[in-house]
Amino acid sequence: MESQNHCSSFLHHFFPRSQNCTTTMPHIPNEIVLEILYILPVKSLMRLKCVCKSWRLMISDPDFAKKQLIVAKKEPGNLDNLRLILHSPYLRIKSCSLPSIFYDPFGYSINHDYPGRDLGVINEIVGSYDGLVCICIRDMEKDTIFVWNPSIRESRMLPSRPFEQLFFLVSYAFGYDSITDDYKVVRVVSCSVDELYEYKVEVFSLKSNSWRKIRNFPYLLFIDEAGKHVNGSINWAVSRDRNNDHWFIASLNLATESYQVVQQPDCAVETVKPILRVLGGQLCVMFEYDETIDLWVMQEYGVKESWRKLVTVPFYSDPFHANYAKPLFYLKDGAILIDFYGMLVLYNFHRNESTSPMIYGVHHYHEVEVYLESMVSPNSYN
Repeated sequence: MESQNHCSSFLHHFFPRSQNCTTTMPHIPNEIVLEILYILPVKSLMRLKCVCKSWRLMISDPDFAKKQLIVAKKEPGNLDNLRLILHSPYLRIKSCSLPSIFYDPFGYSINHDYPGRDLGVINEIVGSYDGLVCICIRDMEKDTIFVWNPSIRESRMLPSRPFEQLFFLVSYAFGYDSITDDYKVVRVVSCSVDELYEYKVEVFSLKSNSWRKIRNFPYLLFIDEAGKHVNGSINWAVSRDRNNDHWFIASLNLATESYQVVQQPDCAVETVKPILRVLGGQLCVMFEYDETIDLWVMQEYGVKESWRKLVTVPFYSDPFHANYAKPLFYLKDGAILIDFYGMLVLYNFHRNESTSPMIYGVHHYHEVEVYLESMVSPNSYN
């Protein structure tokens, strides 16, 4: 944080506000100026866009956003650019700095004017990646989907996609296809055809601005929980039959649009539904016991041998709600932040101690997600 503050002061000293930027920039080459800009927080970059037209164009360039994103993601354990986004009752979305949760006595929340607020209540935060947050407003005839960057206050509403027939459940997912450099939304719709379940799959591409049908999902989904994006693939807990006696993890590769089975840790029991999460960009599986939950992470996606047990944590609410527990962030020094059904818990497993962080302005929330502050615009992929 100190380095970011020094850079902000540095730029302010060398580049005072002026109508003509060329007269304020002879001291430092543009290449060095860019390197400084890449490490500044998004809030400072948004202010610097107001200095002059040339700076606004430079900072708004998609190539600048990509390089700033690379710098922001360079240190996976760095909290400085991370925030919690919380979906609260009464049509509110708030966010809070993640470092304040770990290191300060309490955090402060800010309100966000999220897109589509006039359309209804947000039902789901589908997911977040590279600073883009996918949100869904559900309806029986058609859902409204937005891809939104709360840091730069830009959003994009996806073209409407009405449901073709009566459905039983709908599962969404949001992820990134690195092969085509494209962000995608996946929709799986379960329908009954001749007394059998059929799962129709559609993929929306931000680049093409269109929905496209792909091969049906070959397994059974029983809840409308969002798919989990890891390493360019969307992952679900699925079953092969209606009896739910053979559970496993299935994935959809966003680049090849093929389905695969992801091997679980050896401790998994196939008659027990795995609870899938994403922790630090890695696939995470939770196994619940009488009074504890084991968290396992897949350190190298797709490699069964890379599964390792990360931590065992005690329940902090009704064990009936264990399916809703969600690990949010893990520090290598031994602390992990977990959402227990609307209650944040910071657990230090070296000392076996836990606290419940306080966030001013947040009394209740339905969902919480971690997002990265970035300059990526959902409208630059069109």
